Amino acid sequence: MAINHHSAISQVRLGISEAEEGELSRQLCTLLRAESARSGRPWVQFSRLAELYRLQYGKVLVQQFKQAGYADSCLFWRDHRQVFSTYATPDSGNPYVAVFEMVNPTQDFRWSDRPPARRRRKTWPTCP
Repeated sequence: MAINHHSAISQVRLGISEAEEGELSRQLCTLLRAESARSGRPWVQFSRLAELYRLQYGKVLVQQFKQAGYADSCLFWRDHRQVFSTYATPDSGNPYVAVFEMVNPTQDFRWSDRPPARRRRKTWPTCP
């Protein structure tokens, strides 16, 4: 019998519901988009994002990650890599973070040497 390993881990690991985790993801997207618009750069350092989160929602972002079952923020970003991109810094606990679609816009992967039947437009997942 096949076991969906990811699903089994999610059920044990998560201290909050999937809806709450989705809301956290949406909140972070909103903050990243607003800060990117303000600064003119898509990348926001995690420490700045955490500060913005505290000011906006009155909660500590790292604690929200822990409540969701992530020992550190790197695990959250890894599990949400379809939505967020990270850029490592020498301080491993303080990466730059961006909304994936802002740094990896939809690309047209058509190649001129491919037959027309194989041409496809590749779209990337969007921020919730």
